[in-house]
Amino acid sequence: MNVSELNQYIAQLFEYDEILHNFWLKGEIIGFKRYQQSGHLYFSLKDNRSMVSCVMFRSHARRLRNIPEDGMEVLVRGSVAVYARQGRYQVYVEEIQPFGLGEIYQQLEKLKSRLAAQGYFDPEHKKDLPRMARRIGIVSSQDGAALKDILRILKQRDPGVEVLIAHSSVQGIEAPAELVQAIAMLNDYGQVDIIIVGRGGGSLEDLMAFNSEEVVRAIYESDIPVISAVGHEVDVTLSDLAADARAATPTQAAQMAVPELSRLQSDLQQMNERLQFLMEQFLAAQQESLDRMMRHPLWREPAILLQQQADQLSRYQDALKQSMQLYYKERWHELTLAAQALDRLSPLQVLARGYAILSRGEHVVRSVQELEIGDKIEAVLRDGILKLTVEGKEGGEHGTDQL
Repeated sequence: MNVSELNQYIAQLFEYDEILHNFWLKGEIIGFKRYQQSGHLYFSLKDNRSMVSCVMFRSHARRLRNIPEDGMEVLVRGSVAVYARQGRYQVYVEEIQPFGLGEIYQQLEKLKSRLAAQGYFDPEHKKDLPRMARRIGIVSSQDGAALKDILRILKQRDPGVEVLIAHSSVQGIEAPAELVQAIAMLNDYGQVDIIIVGRGGGSLEDLMAFNSEEVVRAIYESDIPVISAVGHEVDVTLSDLAADARAATPTQAAQMAVPELSRLQSDLQQMNERLQFLMEQFLAAQQESLDRMMRHPLWREPAILLQQQADQLSRYQDALKQSMQLYYKERWHELTLAAQALDRLSPLQVLARGYAILSRGEHVVRSVQELEIGDKIEAVLRDGILKLTVEGKEGGEHGTDQL
């Protein structure tokens, strides 16, 4: 085994050890260096007995609010890996927080993950903001600068909009309960179109009320759309994630809540002009169509057109009459043929040829066997009926005479 193979083997051991990934490490910064060209940060962390090398690459370092300094006690989040080329390990840092905040961040991350799993941040649940809000509910401190900014922008954009202020503390131990109560009160009132929940930024400790589970739940369960305006653009709280819309500042929240009246008036004017233009085009097209119709011969020489229609109607009547006559003639011929065929089948035609129909009472005699000597019978001829008496019979036992 050579040196490179050894270092590579050790690097793999570090890589597959889950404990060495995404952990928090406490220590004092020493030997801090920031390279301007690359933007990477290099330093070491030490406690009273040991020291470890750390590096924070530019992609993570540019998100820092403050540049660390030697002697600062911090919590860093990162992972450990071996720099195989030099055969030494170091901590690859992704986040740096002053000591005391690391535990809070871990708790917030756990709460964030749990609430996300319960659907509190799902985009599908978020409600659309109304386009023309006429009454705005504001949940904030009545003495804070955030409220003044919101009111100023609302008045500038739409002096006619109504505002309901639900006072609440925005930091401190009482703030979460007061925020929940204020949001519930506006929902119970039900006569507001949008609720703005906000304050004017601050440190992580100042914003903790907006990271509380009860405030997140109150925003999530609000029947009225909620705009979260907590802090400045770099401050993102759990309330921001749960709200239907997030504003980077209270000023932006007011801009999102109501449209600018002067712009609406300008848009309305443009729409009116557009509508007038379209109506003029429509009327011009209809006038042109009417002119074409009036140039039609029907309007210039109606008598000629009416006579043409009358002539055509007369032709139709003559054709119909001829068709009906031909139809009746064909049907009469068919009827005559049918009558002749029926007449040939008539019993009277049979009698005319010299045959007779013998009957005894109401029954027609079809066989000699039906009669006895002395029976009275009738013979129906073509021109009358004969009354006969049977004086004798001739014929076999089974013989019959049939007409």
